[in-house]
Formats: sequence, C-alpha cells, structure tokens
Amino acid sequence: MELYYTLNKILHLLGMASWFGVALAISIILSKKDDSDHALVLDLSTKVEMPASFFIPLTGILMMIDNTNLLYDGWIQLKIAIGLIAIAFTHISRAYLIHKDLGNAITLQKFIFYRNMCLAVLTVILIIVGYK
Repeated sequence: MELYYTLNKILHLLGMASWFGVALAISIILSKKDDSDHALVLDLSTKVEMPASFFIPLTGILMMIDNTNLLYDGWIQLKIAIGLIAIAFTHISRAYLIHKDLGNAITLQKFIFYRNMCLAVLTVILIIVGYK
C-alpha cells in the first residue's frame, strides 16, 4: 500500500504544480492586455486546469482513504475547504471565459479578478502545505 500512497501523492503534487503554473501563466498572459490571447487562455484552461482541478481532489481523497490518519490533522480540513474555494474561482472564471464577451472592460475585469483570486487561494494552499 505504500507504493499506492506514494503514487497518489506524486500525482497530487504534479497536478497542483500544473494547476498553479497554468494559473500563473494565464495571469501573466492577461497582464499583456492583448485580445488575441483569449484563445490561448481558453486552451490552457481546457487542457490543463480542468483536468488538474478534477484529479487533485480525486488523488487527495484516495490518499485519505489509504491513510486515514490524515483526517485527524486539523490543517487538512482547512486545506480541503480552501481547495474547494480555488476550484470554485477556477470554474467561475472559466464560465466568464466561455460564455461572456471579454471585449467588454467590466467583464474582463471580473474575469481577471476571479483568476487572481484563484491564484491567491492556490498560494495560500501552498503556504499551508509548506508550513505543515
């Protein structure tokens, strides 16, 4: 079972690194304020962020099933709650990307706000895990 837990942990960390990296890359791309980059942002979000935001909780749940001692630590509940908030901000920003006109300045500001909130929440998770 040790190999199973280690494999899940590696997949969990790889997913987190890819999600954080893409969130940071999207924020950098959007800081250029080039309207032609929206297709690139949608492509990054579709191919990396959405699978990562699915597989990170999945591997986390599999690790908790394999090692139930994790549930006794108080920080894991905080990490889960903050992670769900990050997933919510990711999906809200994706909804803006797909269903709204980002040519409108107010809509673009809302989209960037949700992207930056996702990035901030992911940073908090990294700080919690690093501190632990």
